[in-house]
Amino acid sequence: MEVVPKDHKKFLADVVWVHEEDDVCIETQEGVKHCKLIAVHAGLEKGKNVREQLEFLKAKDVSVPQVTGLSGRKNVWDIPEELTETVVVSGHHGKLHIEGLRLIIDEGGGLEGNPLAAIVLPSMKIVRDTNNLS
Repeated sequence: MEVVPKDHKKFLADVVWVHEEDDVCIETQEGVKHCKLIAVHAGLEKGKNVREQLEFLKAKDVSVPQVTGLSGRKNVWDIPEELTETVVVSGHHGKLHIEGLRLIIDEGGGLEGNPLAAIVLPSMKIVRDTNNLS
């Protein structure tokens, strides 16, 4: 901890664990849809109360050894059933995966040589930083 610069510590202390938007447009096969959006590092657990998960993430409780919304894998891949009109976007999984309103945008996976990817809404266009690929 002593070697971490103060501005890095401040950034990490201030970063939110979950971000919500109430009205985001997204292009679907049925046309443009207005949805809620939840962005969380890994995703939300299916089968667990979404409101409780969001409250926990907003509280940034570091007393638990592993925060599922930040470190989960298969258990956060799908959208919880109660979020039928909600876009859930995350990274963490080292893949680009788009299925309905579940957007996993982590093509780079933190690996050198893999492009950094992002998605543009409402068009669902994937953009990549390929300038420094080896």
